[in-house]
Amino acid sequence: MKLNSIYKKLRKNSKGQYLLLGFCICLSVLLLTSFTLMYFGPTVQDFLQEGGDTRKMASLLMAATSVGCFIFTIYASGLFFRSKAREYGVLMALGIQKKELKKLLFGELSMVTALSCLVGLVLSVPLSWVIWKVFEIFIISNEQMTYRFGPVGFLPGILFSVILALALGVAGFRFVRRTDIMEVLHMQQKTEMVREIPGWTFGAGVVLTVAGILLGSGLPQFSAKVLNINLPGIFNLVYLLSVAGIYLILLSIVAQSRAKRNKNKYYRNLVSISLMRFTARSATRNMCVSVLLLFACCFAAFYGMQYSLAPDILNTDSGRTFSMHYPALEDQIGKTEIEETAQKYQMQIQDYSENDAVNLVISRNARDFNEDGTRYLELYKEQEKAALFVSEKDYRTLSGHDVSVEPGTYQTVTTTDYREAFEYIDGLQEVMNPDTEKSWKLTFGGQLTCDSLASMSEPFAFVLDDQDYQNIISGVSPAYMEHMIFFNVSDVENSYDFAMDLLSQYVGHATELSSHMGLWDIWEQKLADDAGQPYGYEGSVDMTMDNNMLLGDWKYAPSFNIITVQDRMQLISVYVMLSLYICLISLAAISVMAYVRSISVASDNRELFESLEKLGADNRYQRQVLKKQLARIFQYPAAIGCGLGFLFSFSMDFFNDGRISSTETKALVLLLGIILLVSVVLYCVYRYSMREAERKAGIFSLSLEKSPDR
Repeated sequence: MKLNSIYKKLRKNSKGQYLLLGFCICLSVLLLTSFTLMYFGPTVQDFLQEGGDTRKMASLLMAATSVGCFIFTIYASGLFFRSKAREYGVLMALGIQKKELKKLLFGELSMVTALSCLVGLVLSVPLSWVIWKVFEIFIISNEQMTYRFGPVGFLPGILFSVILALALGVAGFRFVRRTDIMEVLHMQQKTEMVREIPGWTFGAGVVLTVAGILLGSGLPQFSAKVLNINLPGIFNLVYLLSVAGIYLILLSIVAQSRAKRNKNKYYRNLVSISLMRFTARSATRNMCVSVLLLFACCFAAFYGMQYSLAPDILNTDSGRTFSMHYPALEDQIGKTEIEETAQKYQMQIQDYSENDAVNLVISRNARDFNEDGTRYLELYKEQEKAALFVSEKDYRTLSGHDVSVEPGTYQTVTTTDYREAFEYIDGLQEVMNPDTEKSWKLTFGGQLTCDSLASMSEPFAFVLDDQDYQNIISGVSPAYMEHMIFFNVSDVENSYDFAMDLLSQYVGHATELSSHMGLWDIWEQKLADDAGQPYGYEGSVDMTMDNNMLLGDWKYAPSFNIITVQDRMQLISVYVMLSLYICLISLAAISVMAYVRSISVASDNRELFESLEKLGADNRYQRQVLKKQLARIFQYPAAIGCGLGFLFSFSMDFFNDGRISSTETKALVLLLGIILLVSVVLYCVYRYSMREAERKAGIFSLSLEKSPDR
């Protein structure tokens, strides 16, 4: 009989292992490539700001996806090689040279890997399209959010396939390289050296884990706010303390038996305890990877929810749902055009108000980085930029809120839930009329909240006493004046068409007086011109309705809440889609790893269960031993990984500003719900793994041979 014929017969007995390896390779390539097709697609790339934090986080999540898919595929290959051990041992015992075995193995691996990767790459296109269409159900669908195929997304998938093939090749080479036939034949019975684990291991692990999370999320904020030090990026390595702590916790749980204090309990569970201890090192490593993947799963879900739970700005008391501001010298639309457009769309205008505001030069206390970016500096920025000021009377008209400002003071207008960072709400010290260059010293008199007005000025808008306002703006030229229009509509939820029509008219009336970039400042421009130096924000914006980033890049962009919600929903949908996809990939990787580990435990210890049967152990006892092994594979990583995911999410929000806002509270509650859902999924995987493991261990077949009285 030829070698190929012998090998073909042996292969029939391990069809399941070929299918499992091929499935894992295909799934990992499919998940990763479908993610990168969406991520590198034109639609997502247009929404992600170049160099922004979200793009960096998305790239980090993509890297986490790659690592997770790689790990669970390599782990699945370990079970494949274990199943091949006996086959190759038999062939080597028959005198087959390793050179020939190597050809057979690499031929099989090449075929399975190439076919699986190709299927994964091909299926990634329809999968990414289906996922996008599912998300479109939950967003406001329009032409900007249509699925657009990005061929560059295939490159990470192809690169991942190549790396995976090389890694499997190395693993196969190491497998065939074994020279001891008996070692190959009995590699499934190979155990690890049992070492005594000190009693302090668990406590030290808990301390390191908690310390790593608290230091990593809290110390940068403490250092910035108290010590005025900007910690370098390398400080993030402090999170490795948590990784070390997780390893110690799991090693203690796996390798230590606290049942020794109760001798009866200890000897009753001796087999179950010893099984885990004899594989403590590999079991701990496996659980560590599962914990980290579960942590990534929970954090990715929480990160996405942070965006989706923003306050409802369609129904807000802080400002108006429609607001616009533009240079007073510009001939823009006004009340007549607004009312005519409202009649066209059967909209009723409410709370209409319009007033002027003035740009005054400010001197203020603020924070900034030093030249090296290593320390925060408390600076006094004297007459560097301009900000909008209104009188208390005009503020009442614009916002609809009562206000009283004492003479010689100012009140700072901020957005809802403003978090103080580099600009202080009480930092303003002096204002100057830009034309007369006369200055007035002012003191802080309080904080006001009006989203519409606050968003029109950087760093803030300010309210002055009526008489102070008139005195300060006396002699100022119209070039520093802005006109503001605020109003509501009766049915804001259905005002999108009205808002888009009004926006089109507003853009059509805009001139070079207002076509400035978002960070443009009239006083900074003057200082640069006087010094004969170029001004960085001097460019003009593409003033067309086709410009997707017009409202974000334009200094005088109107604020129509229904359009803001539309744009925000699109942006949020992209973030949530990427985050939840990472969550699902991590959960899939964990499920596969836990299943493979469960099957490995059962197949590796089949002879043990046969020995227990011969010693008189009934089916119930064998199932109890196996159940305890598998339960630990699922329970410990789930409890630690989900717990750490929640702790990190909580600490990240708390240390950000020293409090937990209502939105963050909702996100944390939803995270608990997601943790519960993840637990249910893992329980279902556990139940399925238990049935398959019983079959692999031969427990079912043994039970059929028993008599009813046994």
